[in-house]
Amino acid sequence: MKIRNMIFAAWCACCVMSVAAQDCEISLTIAKAAQKEELPSQVQEILGNRLAAAVAGQGSVANSNFTPFFITAKTNTLYKETLSGPPVSTALTVQLTLYIGDAVGQKVFSTLTVDAKGVGTNINRAYINAFRAINGNNVKIQEFIREGKEKIISWYNSNYRQILVKAQKSASMHEYDAALYYVTSIPECCVGYEEASKLIDTYYTQYVNYNCQLIMQYARSEWAKSPDAEGASKAFDWLVFIEPGSSCEGEAKALYNEIKQKVTSDWNFENREKYKDEVGLKKQRIEAARAIGVAFGNGQQPVTTNITWLH
Repeated sequence: MKIRNMIFAAWCACCVMSVAAQDCEISLTIAKAAQKEELPSQVQEILGNRLAAAVAGQGSVANSNFTPFFITAKTNTLYKETLSGPPVSTALTVQLTLYIGDAVGQKVFSTLTVDAKGVGTNINRAYINAFRAINGNNVKIQEFIREGKEKIISWYNSNYRQILVKAQKSASMHEYDAALYYVTSIPECCVGYEEASKLIDTYYTQYVNYNCQLIMQYARSEWAKSPDAEGASKAFDWLVFIEPGSSCEGEAKALYNEIKQKVTSDWNFENREKYKDEVGLKKQRIEAARAIGVAFGNGQQPVTTNITWLH
């Protein structure tokens, strides 16, 4: 009976993981794999677009933003022939090997090989038509993506605490963009998401308050250098970045009033658009935090996103 219960529990866990993978948005970087035969840039771009569309069809995102996890395809041209026509055309058979994996740990999570045929008026069109085989409606491709997502979710479930430690360390050094990158990287369906989501607001507030002091320095400097209309304009260009509710909001209003007494301006700090309700504010803060994290992540991206270790 115990064995039956254990098997049933394991089966239930697999079912839960499968449902989570279907419902969970995972971000993947579209990477270039080292090819036996280098593809033209236009063909490589179309290949990336086909991969992105297939991933989107399974409720996730694949783009050029940097994440530790990638999707890519290696091509091997098995057959190529010029057809006399008219019109003259090229026919080819391409072996496409798709991969989802961990670029940092150099691990493959999921792989699939598909033989695809294409015919076109030139070699590029033949490749592009062959890539139509990368179709999100294909059951094998759906399974390939699902398997990759499940393993990524499992990776986050096992490693989220180390991610949060990195975030905490970054925040302690005032590297709040890095901290936001780490806490926003954990998908909603993972066990660490709730803990991470609580830190998003904390680190975003710290980010805003830390940066608003720098912004105030720049604004005061512009006004001190040129206490006239030109200086006012430059100071206002900085003050617009002070967020409502930040620790510098009072200082920003005071500087605005000081400038306003000397310079007539249509710029209105107090009537600057604010968020209508608390829910909207929280959503906007999370989106802004994610944008900061993405920007930081892209800054850490290697010079090349080529994956050269795949076999």
